[in-house]
Amino acid sequence: MRRFLGIFLMIAAVALFAELSPFAQFETYIGAEFTGQYGGVLVVPTLSGPRTCNNVVAQETSSRDVIARFMASMIELDNYARIHPALAESWELIQNEDGSMEIVWHLRKGVKWSDGTPFTADDVVFTINDVYFNPDIPNDMQDLFADNWPVAEKLDDYTVKTTLKETYRLAVRYIGGIPIFPKHLAEPYVKEGKFKEFWTVDAINKGEIVGLGPFIPVEYVPDQYVRFVKNPYYWKYDKEGKQLPYLDGIIFKIIPTQDAQRLAFENGEVDVYGPRGTEYAELKAMAREKDWVVGIGGPNFGTTFISFNWNAPDPVKRKWFRNDFFRRAVAYAIDKQSMIDTLYNGLAVEQWGPISQAATVYYDESVLRKYPYNLDLARTMLKLGGFKWDENGQLLDSEGNPVKFIIMTNAGNQIREGMGNIITEALKKLGMDVTFAPIDFNTLVQKLVVNGDWEAVIIGLTGSDEPQGGANVWRIKGSLHFWNYHPEVKDFVDPNDYYLPDWEKEIDRIFEENVKILDQQKVVDMFREFQRLVSEHIPLIYTTQQLYLYAYSNKLHNVEPTAFGGVWGWNQDCVWKEQ
Repeated sequence: MRRFLGIFLMIAAVALFAELSPFAQFETYIGAEFTGQYGGVLVVPTLSGPRTCNNVVAQETSSRDVIARFMASMIELDNYARIHPALAESWELIQNEDGSMEIVWHLRKGVKWSDGTPFTADDVVFTINDVYFNPDIPNDMQDLFADNWPVAEKLDDYTVKTTLKETYRLAVRYIGGIPIFPKHLAEPYVKEGKFKEFWTVDAINKGEIVGLGPFIPVEYVPDQYVRFVKNPYYWKYDKEGKQLPYLDGIIFKIIPTQDAQRLAFENGEVDVYGPRGTEYAELKAMAREKDWVVGIGGPNFGTTFISFNWNAPDPVKRKWFRNDFFRRAVAYAIDKQSMIDTLYNGLAVEQWGPISQAATVYYDESVLRKYPYNLDLARTMLKLGGFKWDENGQLLDSEGNPVKFIIMTNAGNQIREGMGNIITEALKKLGMDVTFAPIDFNTLVQKLVVNGDWEAVIIGLTGSDEPQGGANVWRIKGSLHFWNYHPEVKDFVDPNDYYLPDWEKEIDRIFEENVKILDQQKVVDMFREFQRLVSEHIPLIYTTQQLYLYAYSNKLHNVEPTAFGGVWGWNQDCVWKEQ
């Protein structure tokens, strides 16, 4: 759940504004209007394999991409973030005089899990009460709802009522979007207090993965591929009454570098590819001969930024990283235009705040503080922050400690590696002793969210049209508040040396309060303030956003690429491939 130009812009904004209403929905499920042909296996490149198949544990896209194939939810979003019914045929939203909110979900009858077990209200109630909103199983969903957790109640085998003690603007979208776990398999793990051990990656080859989604992972060869087959009990039917999905299966081919992924696409070994800006023109020129579709959209929803660890193991470095002037100096040292020219061949835009330009309802450039590339202003910021230089030009802090740190990123991502090189060179001009060290992606995630053993990182987050989807990042106790984890969230944070500025508290308040308001203009105003605060204090120093670029084989049909839905993921059950 995430974030992403004259007259056209205004029309798009008005339309999206209406669709953000908790009452807006489509009457038909995704797939009901499609037609297609059976057969074929979609082959998709991925940089790394999954770390888990448990959606509660997953923190990285390599795992979430696998999970999204076999898990399903009561509602679905299409490629423009519009709500469609899915496992729930319909729902009623009730606001009570005491301020509480109820949603009555009418579940689809006759749906079965991939092992043939009937799907019922018991699965939904278990998933909501015993998994996602179980205090013994901390997870991202709890961050989204703060202290207004929904409680599920079974009314009959196909009707569930969820109650919240307060109005929640995004209740339908977020409760309805929760991936459902099979109670008959997952409940023992909850009762034994070891739910996070449920559905490790070993479960794939053991044949233990059971889902309601269109595909089931059945084989995982580390560093090579994850193979999925179609779910024989999948509930959807197309316009002509044919059971979906059309594809026989999907293969996630693990190709750890983008250069190798492009070569695989050119050789016809994979069916889709996300071009980099530097190669877009060349791929576009080859499209007719190669029978590809190569296209371009507006800004993406995802972000790329550099961030510093406010709880780094070295207490001296913590002080630098917590210093607003230090971070502003780094911001002034980022040559975004150089990145756009050299890394994207011009197919990107500068990013100054936490909400993408693609999220037209919320994005407001007028409130953003900008830091155009200027090393003189960077030096001024460092002086204001108490830093100085020795006779050799080495930057020192107020106590004479040389400024020396390591910037990490995930190896194989050439855009981030390119950014790292550009940023490192600029920081060296400011007298900083910086080492740039790309490492394995999963190792990097481990450092960020498990042991806190990092100093600076260049990484990105997926985004959304809806800022509240980033609550797990921006709430003080959020599970992805990685630059400044709360001591109650991560035990590597020293509670006696925990730093929490007032602006962080205000952002936390915005993410807690906005969901209690149904007046959309008030919500927009709150997120304007959020953008102002983040750009003022830059805990994440944003870089650039590539325009949405895509390339896929012309053998694929029913694909409608958008920045929100991607090429094929939003309607994976309807994509078909010529044989």
